[in-house]
Amino acid sequence: MDRAIEIAGSQNKLAAQLGIPGPNLSEMRTGKRPCPIGIRARIASIAGHDTTRAILEGLADKLDPTDEYEKQALLQLSALINAFPEEDEHEKSPVNPKINRASSAWRNRRDSNPR
Repeated sequence: MDRAIEIAGSQNKLAAQLGIPGPNLSEMRTGKRPCPIGIRARIASIAGHDTTRAILEGLADKLDPTDEYEKQALLQLSALINAFPEEDEHEKSPVNPKINRASSAWRNRRDSNPR
């Protein structure tokens, strides 16, 4: 959620984008209010994260690990979630040559171009 707030500019701007009151988003952020799966997916989308993973994590959060049936579903959901690559593996950054093999010489030429 912090990344989405950073991208939106502020918590209130993110709440406006999501169409929810700012205090509700604040309570979701602190854990006082559950975050609906649809809102969770939209926040993930704004932050540039995988929405499917966010939805699966939201479903897993709703399950009770003390209930035997829900515990089995939680184990299966956890396996699905773990099958997704970590977020950092897909992130591409032009300033990190280890991620996308961009050379710093190319970046220096590009940044110095007066166009």
